[in-house]
Amino acid sequence: MPSELLQKLESRIDNAIESIELLRLQIEELEVKNAKLFDENSILKDRQSYWEKNLNLMLDKLDTIENIGH
Repeated sequence: MPSELLQKLESRIDNAIESIELLRLQIEELEVKNAKLFDENSILKDRQSYWEKNLNLMLDKLDTIENIGH
C-alpha cells in the first residue's frame, strides 16, 4: 500500500513538473510575441505621428491660402 501511494505521488509530481515546463515554454513564447507587438506598436505610433504632422502642415497651408484670398 505505501508503495502505491508513493507511485501515485511520484506520478502527480511528474505531471506537475511537465505542466510547469509547458507553462514556462508558453510564457517564453508570449514574451517574444509581446516584444514583437511592442515594436510594431512603436512603429505604428511613429507613422501616426508622421501623418499627423504632415496633415497639420497641409491644414496650415490651406489656412494660409484662405487668409490670402480674404
